[in-house]
Amino acid sequence: MKKYPILFFSFFVLLFIVFEHPLVSESKSCNTHSESEKIEILLKKIGNFNGNFIRNGEPHNAKDAENHLRYKLNEAKNSFFAPDPKDWTAKLFIDKIASKSFLSGSPYKIRYPNGKEITSATWLYEELKKIENCL
Repeated sequence: MKKYPILFFSFFVLLFIVFEHPLVSESKSCNTHSESEKIEILLKKIGNFNGNFIRNGEPHNAKDAENHLRYKLNEAKNSFFAPDPKDWTAKLFIDKIASKSFLSGSPYKIRYPNGKEITSATWLYEELKKIENCL
């Protein structure tokens, strides 16, 4: 008879750990995104960025940058030489669409309001890491 209270208590402790522990509850609320959803999230992050997008040496506002990259992505997805649209990944989007100019080969940059600049690839990979780690 004395074993049952211990089992009963252990059962409730286990339930508490599974349903109330912060690490477990964080992972429950964290959604995994498809690759197309990750691309869409990245595009929206670009469009909402509080700074400039530098393309071929010229600054562009965030919304224009988002629209430009959407255009490039749609053109690439319809290209005979590109992977099938369902095979596009967020990393492929960053590497082939959002990192450099197709015409000049110049890397795209992100300029923060304080003037600091980094490549768009660096910024986008940081944002992708946040998406994948549910931050």
